[in-house]
Amino acid sequence: MSEHLTLTSCHDCGLLQKIQHMPEDGVVKCCRCKAVLRRRQRIAPEQSIEHTLALVFTAIILLIVANAFPILHLQVAGHEMSATLFAGVQHFLSHDMKALAALVFLTSIGAPLLQLGSLLYILLPLYLKKTPWQAPHVYRFIRFITSWSMLEVFMLGILVSMVKLGGMATVAPGIGLWAFGSLIFLLAAIVASSDSEIIWEKISTYNRPEINYDNLDRAILVNCHDCNLLASLPTGDHHDVNCHRCGSPLHFRKPNSLARSSALLIAAIVMYIPANLLPMMVVTNLGHTEGDTIMSGVIYLLSSGDWPLALVIFVASIIVPSIKLIILTFLQISVRFKMQWNPSERTRLYRLTEAIGRWSMVDIFVVTLMAALIQIQGIAEIEAGLGAIAFGSVVVLTLLSAAAFDPRLIWDNLETPQ
Repeated sequence: MSEHLTLTSCHDCGLLQKIQHMPEDGVVKCCRCKAVLRRRQRIAPEQSIEHTLALVFTAIILLIVANAFPILHLQVAGHEMSATLFAGVQHFLSHDMKALAALVFLTSIGAPLLQLGSLLYILLPLYLKKTPWQAPHVYRFIRFITSWSMLEVFMLGILVSMVKLGGMATVAPGIGLWAFGSLIFLLAAIVASSDSEIIWEKISTYNRPEINYDNLDRAILVNCHDCNLLASLPTGDHHDVNCHRCGSPLHFRKPNSLARSSALLIAAIVMYIPANLLPMMVVTNLGHTEGDTIMSGVIYLLSSGDWPLALVIFVASIIVPSIKLIILTFLQISVRFKMQWNPSERTRLYRLTEAIGRWSMVDIFVVTLMAALIQIQGIAEIEAGLGAIAFGSVVVLTLLSAAAFDPRLIWDNLETPQ
């Protein structure tokens, strides 16, 4: 590796540093905040692309099977029912819950489909020694859409639904369930086997400029968040500068980071109140209708002896959103008031919000499956309540708030110009 490739700027703390040694197979972490700076695999570039392409083909087939065949089969009161994931989306659409239908479709069908389709568009021409049209923009899109793919959370929602439905009916897994389970492992293998540095070098014709080490004190160097290219920004307003390799906007710090993150966070806090007060599900049993909030559902499971399931719902639907709201509020206050408390720990807290935020979708997926399955006219019906819409808004708003927050602001208050 040439010398100018070893210079990098950390995405989490903004520290400009030089990588002295790049392992053949492993990761290099920031010396200040321990964020991952570079990943490298021992596998050869051609084999890496061929291996990942084979996984993508298999994953696409499994995704089709998972959505074409039923996930669960149900037998209750002489009635036999089965449901696919898309049936839950159709149920929301038929009940004028378009926002909830769009959220479930995006996170469980749309995002994985776009992720795999875009990877196929990139990798197949590369395997044939060709460069696909607009490849840098498509590969940028893959990074964005992958963050909205939540199949592992959906699988947990399926397991929770099976336990809850097991108390009222006979539940059997369908072909779609096994396909979804296999697909989760394949997607993890695809992410692990994809070497972004190799792919960027093959799809981009941009030549990296040589960095003048004698003028580093007068340069503003940042790494592109999408393709990781080190770029030098001009002085003054940096908001209109784009990466030469992938076209992504470059900035020394995310523009209006605190303002955007705070606005989204306040909206999430406001929506969190009706999310806990309004019913997530409305259950009609033999003409008797009753609404279940998140907490009442947890209490019911505890009283029924299903404490492991109650614990899962309590953690995913109450603890996780509360922790994320508290952490994001603390981080924004600490930056606004220029707190000096341990920046490494605050950066780890920020990474925690990114790691746990998606798991709050478990309850939304549970409602989706149960509403799609339990529709026995005159005997038992389950509908999504207004609390589900509010709770889905909380999940989306907290994810967007965390994405808008720039963790490098945590470190800015501790640095002095050198």
